[in-house]
Amino acid sequence: MARNQPGFPSSFYLSLLTTLLLFFGMQALMPTLPLYVLYLGGTPADNGLVMWVFALASLLVRPLSGVLADRWGDRPALVVGALLFGGAPLLYAVCLNLPALLAVRAVHGAGMALYTTAYRALATELSPPARRGEGLGLIGTASSVTMAVAPLVGEALVESSGFALLFTLLGGLGLVAFGVALALPASRRQGVGKTYASVQRALRERGVREGVAAMALLGVPYGALIGFLPLLAQARALGPTGWAYAVYAAAVVGGGPLAGRLSDRRGRRRVVLPAAVLVALAAGGLALVSSRWGMIGLVALYGLGWGGLRTGLDALVQDSVRAALRASATAAQYTAFDLGIGLGSWGLGALAGSMGYGPMFGLGAVAAIVAALVVRFSGR
Repeated sequence: MARNQPGFPSSFYLSLLTTLLLFFGMQALMPTLPLYVLYLGGTPADNGLVMWVFALASLLVRPLSGVLADRWGDRPALVVGALLFGGAPLLYAVCLNLPALLAVRAVHGAGMALYTTAYRALATELSPPARRGEGLGLIGTASSVTMAVAPLVGEALVESSGFALLFTLLGGLGLVAFGVALALPASRRQGVGKTYASVQRALRERGVREGVAAMALLGVPYGALIGFLPLLAQARALGPTGWAYAVYAAAVVGGGPLAGRLSDRRGRRRVVLPAAVLVALAAGGLALVSSRWGMIGLVALYGLGWGGLRTGLDALVQDSVRAALRASATAAQYTAFDLGIGLGSWGLGALAGSMGYGPMFGLGAVAAIVAALVVRFSGR
């Protein structure tokens, strides 16, 4: 770091700690919650419904959370979001049937939407302007760090001690995260929202529209990687995917902050475009992969590309709006991403069932290329 560059304040690192704890709780549920659905007497179709309710709640709450954060400041949305996001695992432990589980899942998704919308806007404010891309890159790696270890920890806890201990420990970590969130400062943006700040107004900015369109498209290859890689590996006898996800997480962690620093120096689009090409190459390679090590290498390439894409697009969107609209811009961006994942996953599943996993991942590669073209030609 150059000597004349200001450092990040301690509150930035507190927000990073909060985010790490909350995402650890969510990622530990990835391999274990489907088993809990079966434990309650559900079916694989019921598990799909449980996952969809989480996404639907997030999709519905996120636009509203951005407007509320812009009107009253980031801290109320962030603190309430941290409580719901972090405390929901405690409620899973007392669910005795599927309807109760669906209700708690909706609360969990709403909390995630509230928190993640507010914390990106707060991270933007806490980062020195000259290091905004780097700061967003650091914050953005939190979910990837937890993906490397949390699923393995969740599986080990269920196998050794059962669901009750898992949910109790994750809920305890969530309440610790809530306590840390209470120590975060009030937003300096508070009060600027007295003028009407909304998602619609944020979308008037070209950079926001670019980010929204690109993220909607990128939800397609992301949904393919997260939701269908294990099925691809099983169909082609490529072995377990746990280590592949760990390598993916390490690549995102390494690539995100580096991409942020490069975007601060070279510009946002100069990072986004090559990163989108990496994602397209990785998705296209997965359509054809036939070996375990090939799969792991392609997933690493995807992680590097996704780390750069998310960081560059986050910074591009935040650069495009004034302070009063930052949370609304974030809400629009990640609502589009949620929508891309949801609709993309539904379409990808149908495509995989009729034509196989190769064309499905190939479609993800095409979507990444189209996202690159959107950024390339919208920025002219």
